[in-house]
Amino acid sequence: MGVKSVLASLVGLLQILIGVSAIIAAYLIYYNPSYFEVRTLLGLRGEYVAFSFLILGVVGFFSIISGILVIHEWAFAREG
Repeated sequence: MGVKSVLASLVGLLQILIGVSAIIAAYLIYYNPSYFEVRTLLGLRGEYVAFSFLILGVVGFFSIISGILVIHEWAFAREG
């Protein structure tokens, strides 16, 4: 493996990790479970919960897709 493919794999994995973290944060904000009350800790009012859920969900989804595409294109592409 070349340096480019290792670096691309690391960047892709970091993007996937950020995406998964954003989706987990969106879940915790929306459902506000009793064992970890993120909404209460952040002081979010009820009007902003759906908007936060939407933004974090979209950012997380696109970050995961982007990370997968970076890994696929740079790490597994043939050198030509």
